[in-house]
Amino acid sequence: MNTIHYVVEYEYAAVALLLVLIALFAVRDKFHTAANSVFAVIIGTTLVSALLHIFTVDMITHPRDFPLWVNYGMHTAYLLVYQSLAPLSLLYISEITRQGKQSRTDRIIALTVFITDAVLLLTTSFTKLIIYFDKDMNYCHGPFFGMLSSAAILILAYELCLFVRFRKKLKPVQNISMMVFMVFTVAAAIIQLVRPEQILANYMIALSLVMYYVSLENPAEYVDSITCCSNAEAFSITVDSLIAGDKDFSVVAFYPHGFNYYAELLGLRESGRVCAVIADKLERRVGKGNIYYLGNWQFVILSQKLSTAELTEILQEFFSKPVNFNGIEASVTPYICTMNCPCFATSAKDIRDAINYTLKSMKGEKETVSEITPKAIEARQRELKILAAIRRAIKDNSFRMYYQPLYNTVTGTFSSAEALIRLIDDDLGFISPDEFIPLAETNGLITEIGELSFRTVCEFMKSGKAQELGVRYVEVNLSVLQCSQDKLSAQLLSIMDEYGIPPEQINFEITETAGLANYDTLIRNMNNLISRGVTFAMDDYGTGFSTANYLISLPAEIVKIDKSILWPAMENEEAFIILRHTIEMLRSLNKKIVVEGVETEEMVTLLTEIGCDFLQGYYYSKPVPPEAFITFLTERAAVKCG
Repeated sequence: MNTIHYVVEYEYAAVALLLVLIALFAVRDKFHTAANSVFAVIIGTTLVSALLHIFTVDMITHPRDFPLWVNYGMHTAYLLVYQSLAPLSLLYISEITRQGKQSRTDRIIALTVFITDAVLLLTTSFTKLIIYFDKDMNYCHGPFFGMLSSAAILILAYELCLFVRFRKKLKPVQNISMMVFMVFTVAAAIIQLVRPEQILANYMIALSLVMYYVSLENPAEYVDSITCCSNAEAFSITVDSLIAGDKDFSVVAFYPHGFNYYAELLGLRESGRVCAVIADKLERRVGKGNIYYLGNWQFVILSQKLSTAELTEILQEFFSKPVNFNGIEASVTPYICTMNCPCFATSAKDIRDAINYTLKSMKGEKETVSEITPKAIEARQRELKILAAIRRAIKDNSFRMYYQPLYNTVTGTFSSAEALIRLIDDDLGFISPDEFIPLAETNGLITEIGELSFRTVCEFMKSGKAQELGVRYVEVNLSVLQCSQDKLSAQLLSIMDEYGIPPEQINFEITETAGLANYDTLIRNMNNLISRGVTFAMDDYGTGFSTANYLISLPAEIVKIDKSILWPAMENEEAFIILRHTIEMLRSLNKKIVVEGVETEEMVTLLTEIGCDFLQGYYYSKPVPPEAFITFLTERAAVKCG
């Protein structure tokens, strides 16, 4: 028989907390997600549970004041509402830990527990398995009453498993909130076992909900702090929800070309303010909350009412007028890509990947509107596979260095070579440097690759085989990012010392754009290396900008003329004049000249006559592995001696 005198004040405190929470939740702006919908249901359910418990505690004290069916009805209702909090909690934890991708297993477990509890409770007036009233109208626990607690404990254990499994994907505040919730829940259960009159459960749940509200149900989590638009996380949640619901919606992404220039001019904060104004004006046309900022000045409009054609027209009309940047009237051209969903994309990630790839591909193109196609996702998926291959190659040190000889027109020998990196993956096969190097640069992997490749070159040079066959130095490419590092020269010299390579046997190739990233650092690194005997070559001469300026200011001993200047010169008189005068100018500046892309004997004769120092191209050899390079040098040396 249950003769406990319950302390009901905790329920009053829970009601007060929950009413305040409901008021705050109702008036506060929020980003609507499945998680905060479940959260709202939990608040309401906990409030009803606390109120019902207040009434049922009073009924336990005065059972004869109410008919038997009312006693059964109120206690059953309270227990059913209270027990539903555990399945609701599981659904909420599932939404948080699985980041909006609630699994079918979680829903089945929650529903099974709820239905089991409901069946037991709704039949208890007949079975007396959960609760019953004896002949004196005393409230009693039935033999299966403990099953309610057992079910809640099982759900708590499952929630703990979810937390442990996904904790690394969660933010610190999410981890802390969930740990505190579980501690509160266990603490309440222990206290009520020891002191059953202390009915703390709803109060502890209310405290947990307050904590969740402050930490997890924070709308600022879904808003970009600079542009005030919904952020990428909000975009992913919204799109995944629309796809899961099989809803039709339009996606129009745009990149305001030229905006980055004004962002650098005005600063990030002021540029963000301009973006906020633009987004606010556009939202009046496309609907509030429908504009998302994905980063890197990429914006997306989602709409279930407007078509992609209508959204595109709105954007073009809006940007047809100058944008005011803090008093500066500037023309901004939006690059726009569109897609109608449902489509070939099966997730928000697919759509983001397709947007990124399509907008990146459009930069520099004349067309400013493009439709997103399945090829965009396929291309992005290939990029991700290549990135994985790059990371494997870095981890396994499996990049290969090939060597392409340079012919010395004065001595008639192959006195140098360029080291060129190659990536051959077990899954993807040969991956062109034109594919993997830009990806490595944009994903911050190029510096590791640069160090590994230079070590491989030094290991090759350490054998001395190439030097014995007349190679005086090897050209090694430096990336723009490497050239921006303060400690580059110290690192490279340390590697040369480690392998015992004289600095005179190394020539570093840089491009004209290397000076744009951090000119002062580049010059300092170059001077440090030159003082030790290293030489430099300016690569791809004629393909960049500010050529004359960097030709004068960068202490490069060698200039490599790109094939894009050579090949037209073989067919066009004006192009030949440009080539000839370029070589004459470089010779007058005491630069050694290498011409790339030499493929015919006619090119060799012409370039030798007009004074080129070195020739490089397939006429002599394509880039080959070290063993083949040594074989090539050996055979050529034998021919020359013969």
